[in-house]
Amino acid sequence: MSSASLALAKVLSRTNPVFYIDYPYSWADVWRQRKTPNLKRRMPALFYGKDYLVPVTGQSGHLLGATPKPGLPIFSLSPGALYNLGSHYNNHRIAGLVKRIIKEKNIKEYLFINSFNPSYLSKLDNYLLPTLSVYHSRDAIEEIKSSWLPMENDCVQHYDMAMATSKQLCRNISARNNRPVNYFPNGGDIQLFKTAIEKVLPKPLELQGINTPIIGYTGAVCQRVDYELLVKIAAQNSDKTIVLVGPRLDKQFTSINLDAIPNIVFTGTKKIDQLPAYLQYFDCAIIPFVKNNFTGGIYPLKINEYLGAGTAVVTTNFSEDIASFKDHVYLADSHEEFLQSINKAIHDNSPEKKQQRLQAAAGNAWEERMKLFWQMAWTAYQQKARPHQLKVAARNA
Repeated sequence: MSSASLALAKVLSRTNPVFYIDYPYSWADVWRQRKTPNLKRRMPALFYGKDYLVPVTGQSGHLLGATPKPGLPIFSLSPGALYNLGSHYNNHRIAGLVKRIIKEKNIKEYLFINSFNPSYLSKLDNYLLPTLSVYHSRDAIEEIKSSWLPMENDCVQHYDMAMATSKQLCRNISARNNRPVNYFPNGGDIQLFKTAIEKVLPKPLELQGINTPIIGYTGAVCQRVDYELLVKIAAQNSDKTIVLVGPRLDKQFTSINLDAIPNIVFTGTKKIDQLPAYLQYFDCAIIPFVKNNFTGGIYPLKINEYLGAGTAVVTTNFSEDIASFKDHVYLADSHEEFLQSINKAIHDNSPEKKQQRLQAAAGNAWEERMKLFWQMAWTAYQQKARPHQLKVAARNA
């Protein structure tokens, strides 16, 4: 799936060994998922610690997935002594995995990045002492799981550097903690997505029987989506097909039965390298997000993927980050404006326009983002090292 944390790991692994810590299963997860292929192939690592490092398919040999042993199922517990005890145990599991990697690979210095999982190792210095630690916020956590907000605050206080993917997140997190938070917007795998412009890709199976114009969306169908708008899009464009590519979580967030709408098609979850083929056959792409405090903190990963594929985009004006793309997308401030923009976007797909969109996305490629990352990391490292250097200088004076 398209993921900011995985994208970051991929780019870092081009020039560095990177160990991507896999989803930390609890023993309850192991029992529930014991018959699934994902769980079965991890059994040796989960139970015996064997084959716990696995190369990530399709990536350089520098990128390895690391499977930790199962932890305790504590996330249904209320904050308190029992939760804290279980959390301490789980943190030791993750820290132990990192220490094992360090020992076996003879690593002297390392960068530790916690990409939006503050429920683990929020007080990192109690468990690990990396050369530099980075906390990476990607969403307004108080809108997702408010009980994790104190843990995110702990991360900001205990890690050497904090960064966030949207301007609103930076402001809010900084205000809560009285510490600077670096703006690190999402990028895009432009080399991958521009294949939708440069090559003729095989038409995905789910699209082969569709003979109407396609309005497409990639990503989770979740709490971000404006479901009333989605219904209006389908109703006003009955001569078109709305194709939603990604995991379905809609039943958790709306009572609207999307299955009853005949021109909405779900494809389910797809790997990121499959997405350019879908985008090539979309007549326009949409980001129908609701506007609220949660989405106000979102810089959507998909915007640079859409533009990198040359696809015309219609989006709601849900954050100041998406508004920064106003020269390259159809930015709608109302349902009516969104609906009016769809036909304009469908007829706005000349080769010249596709190249303009590609160029707009190219400046946001992950390679460009990494230049920013290393600048911020180097500054944080210097600030961390300075007190030690001053102590050494004082002793030598």
